[in-house]
Amino acid sequence: MTPSKKNQPKTGRIPRLDKRLAQALNHPLRTEIIAILSDACASPREMADMLDEPLSNVSYHTKELLKLKCVEVVGKEQVRGAMKTRYRATTKMLLDTPDWERLGKAVRTGISINAMNEVSRRAADAMEAGTFDRRMDRTLITMKLDVDDQGWQDVNDALRVAYERIGEVEVEAAARQAEGAETFRMTASLLGYESPTQVAE
Repeated sequence: MTPSKKNQPKTGRIPRLDKRLAQALNHPLRTEIIAILSDACASPREMADMLDEPLSNVSYHTKELLKLKCVEVVGKEQVRGAMKTRYRATTKMLLDTPDWERLGKAVRTGISINAMNEVSRRAADAMEAGTFDRRMDRTLITMKLDVDDQGWQDVNDALRVAYERIGEVEVEAAARQAEGAETFRMTASLLGYESPTQVAE
């Protein structure tokens, strides 16, 4: 989860989710539901199985996310006499600084832990499936920097520019897919955080 900069230039392409996403993420289960639905369409039953949570809890929080317009219905079908509804996320997990500040410290920490767990899980899944190093030009970059406040802002600005461009790339790829290009799933993680000073390098 990346809080966006308060005075970020308004390009019109990075979504500002304000109170809706902040409210949605106040519950840890909703964070996990959004993470799943950001990756693929799923029904409450499927998500309950993934999360090892009661179906009633997952259904309730999915409906709350629907009310907040953080997810949408993509299909319904009859399965053994019951209606199966599949959802997908409609928002990117990006919070503006004022929205991030409105969340309590425990909630912010929980969101960050869930986000980091998601980054780790996806990387581990790719390693296990043998796709992480399948392409010779894959990217894996970790940089340790000494910066001042201005440098901190400059690095985070660069990460937001990358976020914006990556969003455009997906739209462009979808257009090429309509013309016959083959697409596949890719994960890109953008991280920028202050490191503890007393740690072995």
